[in-house]
Amino acid sequence: MLGFFSCSPIKIATDDIDDVVVIYEEPKEAITIPPSGNKEKINVEKLEIKKNIEEKIDSDKSSTESKSNNISIAEENNNISFGPVIKIGLLIPLSGKNSNLGQSIFNSMEMALFETVSKNMELLFKDSGDTIEKAIISAQELEKEGVSIIIGPIFSSQALAVRKEVNKNIPIFSFTNDESISKEGMWALGFTPQQQIKAIFSEILNHSINEIAVIVPNTIYGDISLQASRKQSIKNNIKISYIYRYDASLNNFSDLGEEFSKNKNINYNGILIIASGKQLREISARAQYRGISPKEIKYFGISSWNNPEILGEPALLGGHFIAPQQSAYEAFVSRYYKIYDFIPPEISGLGYDIIALCSSILRSSKNMPEFISLLTNPSGFNGIFGFFRVGINGNIDRKFVTYKVMERNFVKQREIMP
Repeated sequence: MLGFFSCSPIKIATDDIDDVVVIYEEPKEAITIPPSGNKEKINVEKLEIKKNIEEKIDSDKSSTESKSNNISIAEENNNISFGPVIKIGLLIPLSGKNSNLGQSIFNSMEMALFETVSKNMELLFKDSGDTIEKAIISAQELEKEGVSIIIGPIFSSQALAVRKEVNKNIPIFSFTNDESISKEGMWALGFTPQQQIKAIFSEILNHSINEIAVIVPNTIYGDISLQASRKQSIKNNIKISYIYRYDASLNNFSDLGEEFSKNKNINYNGILIIASGKQLREISARAQYRGISPKEIKYFGISSWNNPEILGEPALLGGHFIAPQQSAYEAFVSRYYKIYDFIPPEISGLGYDIIALCSSILRSSKNMPEFISLLTNPSGFNGIFGFFRVGINGNIDRKFVTYKVMERNFVKQREIMP
């Protein structure tokens, strides 16, 4: 049986992060999804909730159409002033090979709009497709339709191109985890490797590890992770003794096993593995077989470890990894499943959070400068992935949680503040 619970709403945090003030109403009722044998009942409830969402969006759209000149751009200072209803442009892949991701984000944004009771927002969806050209055309269409904010696209290359082609005073929130695109007026919502490496090095230091080996894929993500690891190793005085690279496109890791065997003198007491799923299990098993015993050398990872598929691998038992807080996200997944009848990818949660955040802030914003000022409040916010802080320069700092791999589950250890 799946539980269907109210999730933690986004909250605006005071200087004491544990003392928060709710700035939008959470769903009022907790619903339990019946066992799979009651499929008909699930579908009836799901259709009813979906109908309520659609009626809510249609009502907002009608309200918007009845108002003219709801957004104006002041010619003197080019600041966007808000009217009774603010248009939010959503640039997501509704066609092409990533349309499934686009649909999941679309669904989560519907949920957020409905659950936050947002009466002053209208969502305008456009297809970003698979190409830079398509994303630019759709973004320009959104600009012509008078959007104040653009959320999307999901790829950094598209986001950079869109930023160059639309009004610089329109904030852009991309779903990418590429931190390099971040700058004033454009934020990367994804969990960046730099953020995660910084957090896991804090955990490595917490275990009094002073020398480590690093295993990363031969990908751009691996390159960024390795660069961030080198930076954090210097900052935390943790020596990187060995670096192993593996081909992420292959399932044969015999070469990596041979590489392990060449280094007979193991003088490090920690190993950081950037991998996930079956590849993580294979790599860790080969490392253990070649003498890197988890009883003597601690294994560490990032959020890619957060997958029950790795449970049962002896080499990973007792290992530690960091990930966003899971409790509120799991509640979101349960509600999402209730409505749409499938489990969403993690990126959907980012879509929910940014709509909920915009809804909260826009209630107190008369114009774009006020919106940006509230958005970049250093006190930060609490969303379904826990605490996060939005910076004026495009950076997003997040709080992570460390988990320990046990035989059948992951056990929460401690929280790491940004």
